[in-house]
Amino acid sequence: MEKGVFADFEDVSRYIKIKKVVQGSIADELGIEAGDNLVKINGQTIKDFIDYKFLITDIYLEVEIIKEGGEYWVLEIDKDYDEDLGIEFDKIVFDGLKQCHNNCIFCFVKQTAPGSRDTLNIKDDDYRFSFFGGSYTTLTNLSAEEFDRIKRMHLSPLNISVHATDTEVRKRMLNNKKAGQILDQIKDLVEAGIELNTQVVLCPEINDGKCLEKTIRDLGEYIPQIKSLAIVPVGLTKYRDNLEELRSFNPKEAKELINMVKEWQNKFRREYNMSFVYLSDEFYLLADEDMPSSQYYDNFPQLENGIGMVRLLLDEFNSLKSQLPSSLNKNRKVSLVTSVLGAKSIKPIIDRLNQIINLDINIVEVENKYFGSEVTVTGLLTGEDILAKLTSVDDLGEITIIPEIVLNEDKLFLDNISWDEFVNKVPNLVVTVKNQAVDLVEKVLGKELGGGNNDKTYSCNCR
Repeated sequence: MEKGVFADFEDVSRYIKIKKVVQGSIADELGIEAGDNLVKINGQTIKDFIDYKFLITDIYLEVEIIKEGGEYWVLEIDKDYDEDLGIEFDKIVFDGLKQCHNNCIFCFVKQTAPGSRDTLNIKDDDYRFSFFGGSYTTLTNLSAEEFDRIKRMHLSPLNISVHATDTEVRKRMLNNKKAGQILDQIKDLVEAGIELNTQVVLCPEINDGKCLEKTIRDLGEYIPQIKSLAIVPVGLTKYRDNLEELRSFNPKEAKELINMVKEWQNKFRREYNMSFVYLSDEFYLLADEDMPSSQYYDNFPQLENGIGMVRLLLDEFNSLKSQLPSSLNKNRKVSLVTSVLGAKSIKPIIDRLNQIINLDINIVEVENKYFGSEVTVTGLLTGEDILAKLTSVDDLGEITIIPEIVLNEDKLFLDNISWDEFVNKVPNLVVTVKNQAVDLVEKVLGKELGGGNNDKTYSCNCR
């Protein structure tokens, strides 16, 4: 190991800060610590986590480190090709986020409210987050080098925002003249062995109807390399001044869409034994239709896109019914916060739980005034709107349950209200709940289904 003082120490910000070192790992044994900076591996700078994972597959490594105190180390490492160094990072992208240069007619970033959480104002289109994080990329912001890198390094599966395969419609929707190349790009990726998941943000009278059928038909030609197609409704806030006029779907249109897509699903099931195309849960809730069975979702390939979450929740709850008590030892009143569509989705669960003697669950349905009443999903509720609704309820009971999805990792709501600030304004005990039936039931009952008291799970979430 070589050591020395690093001459360019003042500029360590351009290197990669190490978040954590796994105990007992190669890095730990060599004295690498959290707070150190990774400079190069085998003489190569590292743009992102993809580079890092690729470079450490070598059996001989020369790793350059700048210690937190400024000392410069060069470490020579002999290892097995599949052996990890045990280094973890805060980010997966080290050379800066790839910005989006589209001007999509439905872009949510352009519709955010003043003072919204910073992440809502980031307009990115980074293919690396598509590969590692499950987000969607349009492919329009890729350089030729980046496109070749996807193929060369076989970054698969990749998630692609298609929206329309009709050339002119897609160029209009993305306001990008390069957007019309989508089918050629998909063909190129598929021929390189890349698997894809795809999505359509559906806008009434723009890319629905015959245009949507063409998109489904075109993408269906690439089954099984294209693994799935998600169709989600356009999200519109009240902040659309000087933007193209768009509207939401109505219940009649949602029902017609469900029927049309069902015909395509039946066709794909006959030919490929899979539905291939999946509709967002919102369409079924809007149309007041029952959620499809779990078989419809195959292996839930679009779950991270919010497709099939209600069905999974209902199925999980049904599997728990035999464990539910017939009554509680004492009266217990619970307030459960949710959105307009969320209230619809969990109603069967709450109706069944309210049959338990001495249990009273009050659904607190919150209208989204922050973004506008057309935004009806739970994940976009804000602290401000939830607090306003809760203060109007006379008796919240002994506990208020808040969906965990409304908070980020830093415990911030979308309007930047902190969790601590929020709970200090609610008069009763406040807890968060995961999107899991078992967590919901245990928080409602105040005990584990196995019979133990579950109050300890609340301590980190209440004031």
